[in-house]
Amino acid sequence: MAMLLLAPMLLLEAPSLAQSLFDRPPTRVTIHNPEATEGLRNRTTITVVVPEDAGNALRSIVLRQLPNIDQWDWGRSEPRVYFGDYSLRGRGATGLASAVVSDSEGVLNIQLTPAVQPGQTLNVVFRGFNPDSSIYQWSTELLADGEDPVRYVGPTLRSTVYEQDPFR
Repeated sequence: MAMLLLAPMLLLEAPSLAQSLFDRPPTRVTIHNPEATEGLRNRTTITVVVPEDAGNALRSIVLRQLPNIDQWDWGRSEPRVYFGDYSLRGRGATGLASAVVSDSEGVLNIQLTPAVQPGQTLNVVFRGFNPDSSIYQWSTELLADGEDPVRYVGPTLRSTVYEQDPFR
């Protein structure tokens, strides 16, 4: 009898299993680095296309650098954001994204404020310097807007940095 009385109270205290998710997650994620020579100033841009039928807004992007001797330099300034197709000269505005870099783990966490709505193409621009010549790669994760978001695995991004040409 006591179990029958306690059961409804236990159900009220059960944690919520609801999670924020995409109906169709973003899968078109690219990286652009127009100046690919070591030691030169870069303008690295991450582009994400949020599908029209995503069902939820994009709140954050996580890039984890795959093993490499050198870490990528994302720069020290706040990232800039612009919308639409990637443009070599796209400037963007500040205050729409914040980035936290964990150098020890090679993780870049980009928080978008406000979240990017379905049907938009987002470009996040970083200014830093190219590391030594090599091929740099990152795994990507995309998180929907809301509480307890599901982590969606995106494509692997790749950028190549070339040696300085002594005859240039």
